Amino acid sequence: MIPTLIATILFLGSLAGLIYLIGKKLPLILALPVRGKERLIEFKVPKFMSSPDLFLQKLVSKARIFSLKAEAKTDDWLVKLRKKSQEKNGKFSSTYWDKFKKK
Repeated sequence: MIPTLIATILFLGSLAGLIYLIGKKLPLILALPVRGKERLIEFKVPKFMSSPDLFLQKLVSKARIFSLKAEAKTDDWLVKLRKKSQEKNGKFSSTYWDKFKKK
């Protein structure tokens, strides 16, 4: 589970970095000199780059969903650990040390 989480974080970080770099260099690419009558590259700007506020809103929303899922998972782990702890405490009797001292 943890290696998958680390790989996902690295992937998303790398993807965000690539999108940022492409967004920064996009005006330079589009400003390349034109050969003949057509441009070298015909590129339509994606919707998320045209509206940074909307992109940020979606990104924060997805981060919130991810954190809620992670919180639910850790809550499940805590419940399981508490159950295990209670089961272990149930097996250990309080008179164990009294019996041990009598021997």
